[in-house]
Amino acid sequence: MHRKLPILILVFLFLPLTAKSGVIEFTDRAAWLAAAGAVTNIDFEGSAPPGGSTAFTGPVTFSGVQFSAPFIGGGGIAELAVSAGLDYVNAWGSGDKLQAGLGVEFDISLPAGVEAVGSDIMITSTFIFGTNGSYTATLSTGDQFTNIFSSGPPNRSFVGFVSTTPISSITLVSSPSLAMIDNFAFTAVTVPEPGSLALFVAGIITLLLVARRYRAAL
Repeated sequence: MHRKLPILILVFLFLPLTAKSGVIEFTDRAAWLAAAGAVTNIDFEGSAPPGGSTAFTGPVTFSGVQFSAPFIGGGGIAELAVSAGLDYVNAWGSGDKLQAGLGVEFDISLPAGVEAVGSDIMITSTFIFGTNGSYTATLSTGDQFTNIFSSGPPNRSFVGFVSTTPISSITLVSSPSLAMIDNFAFTAVTVPEPGSLALFVAGIITLLLVARRYRAAL
């Protein structure tokens, strides 16, 4: 029995560090922020000149996050940073935003360790048609969420996710066309809470003391 004691203590200490994979979807930013905690927010400000736009013909990176969009017909603009001076941008309030060129899809690569991601979602063509739209989100975890509501102007919509395992990428596809996002936010690498870290260290110290006494008793 004494020989098994250190092994049993070691197993007990590491059991709380494992968890089943799971993703929770949010459509309210305030609720998502409450669950996600501290986040890095990308507002795309300064990406386009006043009253104009900046075209990207390949992947573009903001704050360590890479955004790309498939080319239409194999060529043309991939992403477009649009400023507040354009009518269809003003329809959703001030500030620069990122649009998927003439397309419907954003392929987004995240830094390592991200467990929460969220964004304002808009569809530019709804400004023209005066209708609402929807998004489909596919995460690197293998989870896919469909029929995510996206309202027409002037109301923005939001979608966010919190996962028990890291999210390395997310694909957003709009219906109808001209996907546009703003205030893209994500969490940094998870850091243990001080209380949890202290408990873990105390457990390790206890394990070492038990092992020392065990060896002395031999």
